[in-house]
Amino acid sequence: MTVLHAWYDVRKHDAEVLDGVEATDEFLTRLAVADDPVMVALFRADDLENLPQPIELLVGIGGGPDVGIAQCSDDDGIWVSSAPEDSGWDAVSYSYMGTGHDFPNNAPIPLPQIRAAVHEFAATGNRPETIAWQQLR
Repeated sequence: MTVLHAWYDVRKHDAEVLDGVEATDEFLTRLAVADDPVMVALFRADDLENLPQPIELLVGIGGGPDVGIAQCSDDDGIWVSSAPEDSGWDAVSYSYMGTGHDFPNNAPIPLPQIRAAVHEFAATGNRPETIAWQQLR
């Protein structure tokens, strides 16, 4: 597994470095049980040497049920996770660096799928195929 760099807290100038499966799982678990929903921008350490980075994976977790969202930006556009059914929530919103971002009501997926997508991204550097996607732009 490639080392990941995670940005999510406006108070921290440096990324949190996730070196390996265990560190990544501990990080995701810590954020999933937090009181507030948060979005995390994830980059592979190898990709940070190339500007702009070829791909960015964001995950939204925490603040509620055991679900989250995934968003991926690549050369083909901006994609967000897609569940087979609408969440039924009035709004789906996660905060990235203190700014809220809204998502479609069918974007939340189970946390095990989020975790699997993060691990796949770390291993391949591509938009994870372990979850269904819908194109935002």
